[in-house]
Amino acid sequence: MMYISLKQSGFVIKHLGLMIILGIGLSACDVNHTESKDHSPVSTTASKHENNSIKNNSAVKTLDDVAGRTFLPNNSQDQIQKLSGTSSQYVGRYHTRISCADTFADCESGEAEYILNLLADGSAYWNVIHYGRIGTKDGSKSAAVNQLCPTLTWKVDDIEHDLIIHCPTSDVNFYFNIDSARLLSVNVEKLFYSDYGKNREFLEQNYFVPTKAYILKKE
Repeated sequence: MMYISLKQSGFVIKHLGLMIILGIGLSACDVNHTESKDHSPVSTTASKHENNSIKNNSAVKTLDDVAGRTFLPNNSQDQIQKLSGTSSQYVGRYHTRISCADTFADCESGEAEYILNLLADGSAYWNVIHYGRIGTKDGSKSAAVNQLCPTLTWKVDDIEHDLIIHCPTSDVNFYFNIDSARLLSVNVEKLFYSDYGKNREFLEQNYFVPTKAYILKKE
């Protein structure tokens, strides 16, 4: 009887040990399974958060770029502020008509209208419009000068009471007397003799030298 009891006890202990081991294994599996469940939403949330952050950052950069482009035209405001109160009154469009009998008009017959625009940002541009019969050579010299002076700037010399049109590309100047706030006249003397005569030389080589002090009226 004692032998059977011990044998049975060993059997019971053996099975109890197996049950304990299985229990520990199942508990570990449950813990791992629970942890994987707990971590999965966190990872998904983190992933979504990262994606949203990337999208938001991209959106911010895009808006910054658009805003930057939007404000680019306002760079001209710095140039506008450089014009003094005295100079700003001359901003506008000036024009005069010249008979084609004068070679300075750059046309064969009829007359030409010379237009000078002084812009508020300190830049200037001129144009010539021919009236009457249009010849094959009309405006050819004007076009050549425009190529040599693609950009123009202007300023007022308060001391000399002159308005100066400057051609940066060819480094030449064109001078106008300020007769009033609405009248400008070509300063022939300065055009001929100032800046060591290079302004006159430029006109003689590429255009025609004006023979009189043409008056430009502001519209």
